[in-house]
Amino acid sequence: MRSYLLILPVAFLIAYSQLIVKLQSQQNSLTMTQGGSANRLLSFISDPWIISAYCAALIASFAWLFVVTKLPLTTAFPVYIGVTFLMVLAGGWLFLGEVLTVTKIIAAFLILVGVALGIRP
Repeated sequence: MRSYLLILPVAFLIAYSQLIVKLQSQQNSLTMTQGGSANRLLSFISDPWIISAYCAALIASFAWLFVVTKLPLTTAFPVYIGVTFLMVLAGGWLFLGEVLTVTKIIAAFLILVGVALGIRP
C-alpha cells in the first residue's frame, strides 16, 4: 500500500506543471496584445514560472521511472492518471476560477471508484 503513495509526488508535479502553464499563458496573453508569435514564444520560454513547470514535469518523468519499478504498470498508470485528474480538477477550480459542475464532480467520483476497484487484487 505504501508503494501507492509514491504516485502522489509524480501526480502533484504534473498537476503543478499543467496549472502553471495554463495560468501563465492566460496572464501572458492578457499582457501581450502586440508583437507577433516570435515575441510571444520568447516571452513564454523566458518566463520563470513556465520554466519551473517544465522542470517539474521533467522531475516527475524521472520519478515515474522509480514508481514503475515498485508497482505493476497496469495498476500504477490508472492510479496516476486518476489522481492527476483530481488534482488538476481541484487546482483549476481553486487557482484558475474554473467552474466545478455537477458533471465534473460525478466524473471525479466515478474515477475514484474505478481506481479503487482497479487496484484490488
